[in-house]
Amino acid sequence: MHTLEQDIDERNDSSPLAAPVNGSGVEEEDIGISEPFDPAKINVVTKQMSLDTLIKRMKEGEIDLSPDFQRNEVWKKEAKSRLIESILIRIPLPAFYMDATNEEQWLVVDGLQRLSTLRDFIISREKNQLLLEHLEFLKELEGKGFQDLPRPYQRRIEETQVTVYLIEKGTPPDVKFNIFKRINTGGMPLSSQEIRHALHQGPVTKLLKELAESKEFKQATDNGIQDQRLSDQECVLRVLAFMKTPYLEYNSNDLDSFISSAMAKLNQISERERANIKSRFIRIMQSAAVIFGNNAFRKSSYLLQKRNPINKALLEAWSVNLDKLSDDEITTLIDNNIHVQIGFTRLMSDKEFENAVTAGTGTIARVRKRFHDIEKLIQSILDGHREY
Repeated sequence: MHTLEQDIDERNDSSPLAAPVNGSGVEEEDIGISEPFDPAKINVVTKQMSLDTLIKRMKEGEIDLSPDFQRNEVWKKEAKSRLIESILIRIPLPAFYMDATNEEQWLVVDGLQRLSTLRDFIISREKNQLLLEHLEFLKELEGKGFQDLPRPYQRRIEETQVTVYLIEKGTPPDVKFNIFKRINTGGMPLSSQEIRHALHQGPVTKLLKELAESKEFKQATDNGIQDQRLSDQECVLRVLAFMKTPYLEYNSNDLDSFISSAMAKLNQISERERANIKSRFIRIMQSAAVIFGNNAFRKSSYLLQKRNPINKALLEAWSVNLDKLSDDEITTLIDNNIHVQIGFTRLMSDKEFENAVTAGTGTIARVRKRFHDIEKLIQSILDGHREY
């Protein structure tokens, strides 16, 4: 009998169908309305402080301006110069929001571009320093850095008063997650996974990155998920979340909070447990690639004219159900992969199942529907019912 690895090597082939290129490559999903959180748990304090206070914190590394969840700084030199000019002519700055859970290092929720501009103008030196350009009113300051400004102008910047909202220690992670979602007002607000990445730095972020970049995941998804906005890592996390918590124990109706809670828990597991999860995840992806070719985790239809994008709900349900199978059972599915694909196409024609992977995907009923029906399909194939 061939091993699973041999089957994978022998049966894997490619298809001429082109992968979707719009967006992240993942199907748009409606996970449903989340349950409201208790507003009494919000612990946000308002402080008035001078820019000099924030500048000193940046100098001492007490404000994190380069968390790996943040996108690249996007402001051009002209926009940065105009911000400095606005301060100098006393135009009030918008409020800053900080996660102050760790008093020794604040995390920027909203205001990264403004703080980065102050860093580049006041703290940075030599080639990284911002020199003013394209000013509208203070033309005489063109080409100058902070140290070149007359002292009254320097003092005006340092003494400018700003409003800073601090999310204090004791605010629960799910509440912080909602605050991040509502507050972040940059040109491109953070995605849910970027927020989770900010809140749960640690071994889990490295694990998600490693699995999302693995050749097995890329092969199983046919490179169909872009890494923009951490969409690929969110897909991996959703699989791991249901690997850790069986779908019958899912009872929140709030998929975002469930996934965030799973990320926090995964940060606490041992290195040995992480290695085990990694091994299982790789095995799942290898299996899916052989059973479905380059159509894994995508909706199927008899009338399909072109390939659908990756569907997160299907990715979860198929992955977790494959994870529960023995190597021999996986081999049986591989030997009968045509019947698996036919059975799945028929399943997609069931309107209730189709809804469970398309709309309101975070509700208890629809989570259980998609996991149960795929579990039932797999068992039917294993039991020899080839015409599911």
